[in-house]
Amino acid sequence: MIEKILVAIDGSDHARKAVGYASDMASKYDATLYFVHVVCGTEVLKDVLEYGKLERAEKPPLSVYLQKIGEEIIRKAETEAREKGAKNIQSTVVQGDPAEKIIEFARQKGVDMIVIGSRGLGNIKGLFLGSVSHKVCHLADQTCVTVK
Repeated sequence: MIEKILVAIDGSDHARKAVGYASDMASKYDATLYFVHVVCGTEVLKDVLEYGKLERAEKPPLSVYLQKIGEEIIRKAETEAREKGAKNIQSTVVQGDPAEKIIEFARQKGVDMIVIGSRGLGNIKGLFLGSVSHKVCHLADQTCVTVK
């Protein structure tokens, strides 16, 4: 039985399709739906960091901006999931390596299934090192569904 479904989302077309698929599954099985957006690549210019230190900013400006974008992506996913009948939805934005954070979250929450888009918004590095979806499917203990 499917009780907990994790959906990794990044705003890409394939991630949006993953949201739809997972939302249908969550509605059908009355499962908890977890949306996870991972923020990575938050390099900030040295001058901006120095300014932040002078102003005693707790977080670098780019980090805050990327966090807000992630929250917006999740908000849209939650809206779609509710429209498809999903009732129990939990969401989070985390920072780090996307595949590692997705797998870590799945283990912590004890999810039964991970749903992820086959292609995300990653850069060309992914073509050489392997995509996030490939890494997640290879390393995860859970059932993984890649959506194209």
